[in-house]
Amino acid sequence: MEHFPPNAQVHEHTLMPGYRSNVLCTSWLFGFMVLCTFFFVSFEGSAQAQQYSISNKKAIKDFERARTAFDGRNAPLAISLLDDALKREPKFVEAQLMRFEVFADQGKLTKAMKALQDAVEINPDFFPNAWFFLGDLEYKEGLYEKSMKSHRTFLQYRATSPELREMAQTTIDQCLWALEAMKNPVAFEPVNMGPAINSELPEYYPCLTADGQTLLYTRLVNDPEAFRGKQEDFFISQLRDGEWEPSRAMHEINTSYNEGAPSMSADGRILVFTACETMGDYGHGRKGFGSCDLFISEREGGRWSIPKNIGNPINTKAWESQPSLSADGRTLYFIRGQQTRRGVKNQDIYVSERLESGKWSIPKPLGPEINTPGREESVMIHPDGTSLYFSSDGHPGMGGLDLFVSRKQDDGSWGRPQNLGYPINTHKDENSLLVGPDGRIALFASDREGGFGGLDLYSFELHKDARPTPVTYARGRVLDDATGRAVQAELRLYDLQKPDQEMRFRSDAKDGSFMIALPKGHSYGLAAQASGYLFHSEQFELLEVDDQSAYQLEIRLKKPEAGAALVLRNVFFDTDKDLLKPESKMELQLLADMLMSNPDMKIEVVGHTDSKGDPAYNKDLSARRAQAVKSYLQSQFDVEAGRMRSKGMGEEQPIASNDTEEGRALNRRTEIHVLPGD
Repeated sequence: MEHFPPNAQVHEHTLMPGYRSNVLCTSWLFGFMVLCTFFFVSFEGSAQAQQYSISNKKAIKDFERARTAFDGRNAPLAISLLDDALKREPKFVEAQLMRFEVFADQGKLTKAMKALQDAVEINPDFFPNAWFFLGDLEYKEGLYEKSMKSHRTFLQYRATSPELREMAQTTIDQCLWALEAMKNPVAFEPVNMGPAINSELPEYYPCLTADGQTLLYTRLVNDPEAFRGKQEDFFISQLRDGEWEPSRAMHEINTSYNEGAPSMSADGRILVFTACETMGDYGHGRKGFGSCDLFISEREGGRWSIPKNIGNPINTKAWESQPSLSADGRTLYFIRGQQTRRGVKNQDIYVSERLESGKWSIPKPLGPEINTPGREESVMIHPDGTSLYFSSDGHPGMGGLDLFVSRKQDDGSWGRPQNLGYPINTHKDENSLLVGPDGRIALFASDREGGFGGLDLYSFELHKDARPTPVTYARGRVLDDATGRAVQAELRLYDLQKPDQEMRFRSDAKDGSFMIALPKGHSYGLAAQASGYLFHSEQFELLEVDDQSAYQLEIRLKKPEAGAALVLRNVFFDTDKDLLKPESKMELQLLADMLMSNPDMKIEVVGHTDSKGDPAYNKDLSARRAQAVKSYLQSQFDVEAGRMRSKGMGEEQPIASNDTEEGRALNRRTEIHVLPGD
């Protein structure tokens, strides 16, 4: 199985935004060839000094002509001459070693491996490093037992590089891990997503909105006007009655150039993608920094803005690709690597935050728990905000790129990556994984047999150990309470137990709509703010993780006029006490901000209780709670005491029935009333 592999048969005709086409452009092979170049100096130097293992002059002449041809980048001629040399002298070990080098340089790893096998069979001691390279190739081909044997043979030679010896032992450990994983396979039954999504052309890199209703992905299309006749476009499909509608080209974004590796915010209103073009303006106002860059477009109503380069400090002269947006669109993960003549190397995962100004912070690489000296690719942050999926060949795995998940810890660091297991991972490259909002269904691209042609999109049920926190969503609109017109508001969603870890997003300026991803098993506060209005707050409790329903909300914002009232739904007290709970901090911060933005506003804080208990006691308790809010605003935010007054109403003004716990919870509330001006 291959998840959008860097395979030549798919992308040899295009400047691939996610991956380069030729297999030689993978970071592993880049490093492999660097090692080859370095360690072949020893035996080629001897060859140049006429110190060959054979004496057949015609064979030696063929060998030297082959070396000249290879140095001149004429690989076919080099192989032909080496074959002639071996016909003259079958035991010519140097010729077999050069055949390995030429085939490896071409990316023909199966033939390279066979050349090494022939070389060590001729003379196992001639070039000890051959055992290392043979073991490495066997590992990449999933021949774990053979790989361990080759590496252990290499380790028997003492006069070898300490660096290679360490790498050989690491590969032996990897082989042992892979063999154990194969003994304990995880559940994996991929299903083709069908003709509405897939075609005879390659499809890959899917992304979904939080409601699971909109699928966006990349397709490699035929285009006679494009470079080498092919280029990448986005296609989009909607889920209707449980079935995907036939996808359509996303003409609002697509150009005659490549668009690839898309990532959407949970509400489908922010799109970040990759384009790999030369520096300068190359259509639709898009300007590149060089190599691959990230671009951004935002949707208002039904219209997408013209994509723009996301700019510094995210884009540089290096290779930036494979973005993944957090659910609220304010955190961006992506891959940065160094573009070289052989491809991209030093690929790591970076993260950047969108600042209040709208600019992006200086990207930082994730720590060593995630990034390795190998390559990291295909990052995906799940809408739960704490599950990070990515591909890597630097962590224990099956060989090549494996899929991993890491969980965000309470201190903000990332936990040790967990391999998703065999047969999800194989000795081939696996990447381009998308885990759906519910955490149960995942999508990936594969060129397995039985598809419609090339890479197709498949879905499968992800095994429980690799699942994120299930995510549902809230959908709604923000309206002017008096006119019913749409209002563009900033919404802030936060876990009541972790108010500092909030998500921010905006309602649509055209119709006031919004959609928010809500990880299950938590209690949330939601606040809506807009210039010229009182803020509005809501509270959600998603403690039933099996609940698949979504919230439908209509938020009506009021003008800050005398008599206007708002309920502080996220101000909390312990039972029968007037001490504010820590979960109230965010709500009171919003109230203080509103007062600071309206310096002439005066308010009355009003406390209410349910009907349980003595009425006189309830009235006193509600008064003390209202006073606690007033005192907090005064002491923590320097709100002038003369701008506030407080009172308690006890159980006198219920807004719901006191016959149910739900009704009593609504009646236990703190309100703010706007007072007339002087």
